[in-house]
Amino acid sequence: MRIAHFSWESLHSISVGGISPVVTELAAAQERKGHEVHVFTRIGQGQSKYEKIDGVHYHRCPFAFNHELFQEMHNMCKSMTDSFFACEDYSGKFDILHGHDWHTVSALDEIKKSRKRNIIWTCHASQFGRDGNRFNNGPAEAIRNLEWYGTYISDIVTTCTETMKKEVQWLYRVPGEKMKVVHNGINPNTFNNHVNPGEIKEGIGIGAMDPTVVFIGRITTQHGPDILVESIPSVLRNAPNAKFVFIGDGNMKPGLEKRVNDLGVSNAVRFTGWISDKNRKEELLKCADVMCDPSRSQPFGVVVLETWACNKPVIATHGTGGGELVWHDVTGLKVYNNPNSIKWGINEIFSDFDKAKWMGENGRKATEENFGWDNIANRMLNVYEETIE
Repeated sequence: MRIAHFSWESLHSISVGGISPVVTELAAAQERKGHEVHVFTRIGQGQSKYEKIDGVHYHRCPFAFNHELFQEMHNMCKSMTDSFFACEDYSGKFDILHGHDWHTVSALDEIKKSRKRNIIWTCHASQFGRDGNRFNNGPAEAIRNLEWYGTYISDIVTTCTETMKKEVQWLYRVPGEKMKVVHNGINPNTFNNHVNPGEIKEGIGIGAMDPTVVFIGRITTQHGPDILVESIPSVLRNAPNAKFVFIGDGNMKPGLEKRVNDLGVSNAVRFTGWISDKNRKEELLKCADVMCDPSRSQPFGVVVLETWACNKPVIATHGTGGGELVWHDVTGLKVYNNPNSIKWGINEIFSDFDKAKWMGENGRKATEENFGWDNIANRMLNVYEETIE
């Protein structure tokens, strides 16, 4: 098959968030299976317009910057469309067009109207979820409308979890037969670096033997870091030496730093800011006893797979993508998104470190057996073939 991916980010152009590794790794895995794969994406500073990486053709599309993200994405889609038409006119028809999130819907629409191509659209996350499960007005409403249109023009809509599938069906009234679930993946062998946990902990002012909880994600309402913060005083009553490391940035961070001071627990908390260095993130995960994902809304939670790849257990919330992945009491714990339930989960981990280690090892096995990118590519290719038929 000739496959064209459309994404506003990738690891080989501009990388912003979780879509980057998904698009990049999926495209590379599809190429390894003998398909011709192209990625149409944004161009970064100093990058060439075309490059072949890991066998995948990257078309980096230049376009006019705009302070309004919605308009900027419209400009990007126009450039993607022009680049796609030029590529197809030169080298032949594509079998599948696969767009990722709302940013690319306008490009898919223009191509479908002009050339009647088969369209797959993946909703990685909804604007409703990004807004903390609220229907905000203004730009958020415009994005939701575009998400709906993406579900309308596509032959098949995919999501990364059943949780996200149900959310998209509820939001946009998408028929069940039009939707498929294909999980995101991970390459666990890229998390095999040896680290000295005590040394890493001491580097951020934590005792080598202090029980440690790590949060990784945007410091926003959606991801629930405030819920974890509110649980800290009660956890410390049970484990006075416990430490909490928040890796990430976002609009809630200043308020949470103040809240930590108000609660009198600042000595137990570290805010690192966002860490783009994958090896540094791996070090911090491997020095922790557990990763806590207290999300209110989480479409998938790749950090769950990253944590398991580091042989660590996960605490995740019911009704989220992360919670859907966790096998309760085997690869981690499922809790509710309130401080008391979070406290319970952390205390359970701290009460039996041997069991926590066992759960982390089970998580690692899960990444190796179920979430490798070659397996994920096979599942997505099956969706493509169903579309072509």
